[in-house]
Amino acid sequence: MPLPKKNVSLLVPFPTLEQAISAVPPIIKSKAIPTAIEFMEKEVIKDAEEYLGRKFPDNQADAYLLLKFDGGTMEEIASYYDSVAHICLEQGATDLLIADTDERAEAIWKARGAFLEAIKSSTTAMDEVDVVVPRSSVNDLVEYIHQLQKQTGTRIKCFGHAGDGNLHAYILKDDMTEEQWKKTLEMTMGKMYQKAHSLKGSVSGEHGIGYAKKEYLKKSMPEEAIQIMKGIKKAFDPLNILNPCKVCQ
Repeated sequence: MPLPKKNVSLLVPFPTLEQAISAVPPIIKSKAIPTAIEFMEKEVIKDAEEYLGRKFPDNQADAYLLLKFDGGTMEEIASYYDSVAHICLEQGATDLLIADTDERAEAIWKARGAFLEAIKSSTTAMDEVDVVVPRSSVNDLVEYIHQLQKQTGTRIKCFGHAGDGNLHAYILKDDMTEEQWKKTLEMTMGKMYQKAHSLKGSVSGEHGIGYAKKEYLKKSMPEEAIQIMKGIKKAFDPLNILNPCKVCQ
């Protein structure tokens, strides 16, 4: 498919993440489906601002949706985001920031792209929990992560893709000893994956399982599903030479 001729981004602030996430299902059901629906919270935006040394277009709200619309003409795109804007306002959005020039869009997406590096630069080490849950459960999982952060005294940063329920949560080591870090990581990861499973989610929505998440995958999926995957791999790779010793060996 050829690249779209035009695109516009919409940054939508909400008083709470719950309101932001609640706006996603009606957006998805509308005919004007964005090509991207990201969610982010204020604290991660401020991390990116500090890392980049430049201000985000808006950093006052607790939560945001970032939407992108593609089309052949600006008029066509405007017809898409106009209906989505109404949906967001009905769901409690406090404003609508339209990035209809390359400069405006770049300011927003550059900050979004810097989230990971900004988080990484703020700590001594980190590890990622990559989970996917139904779109309607994203807020439940984020609220649980906030509670876990308070209970454990461990910094956890998260953001993700509201359109498909993918959440990236980063557990930060800061000044922990190696022994403390290993113990905290194992406990925190286990609790997050367990919570995702209780919300009918899965260990990974878009990244590989590899070595580190094998045990979590086994706990989240029935043995029959694992055996089916192993059977498919064996059909294509009977000598087990492709990506050996991981999930399907």
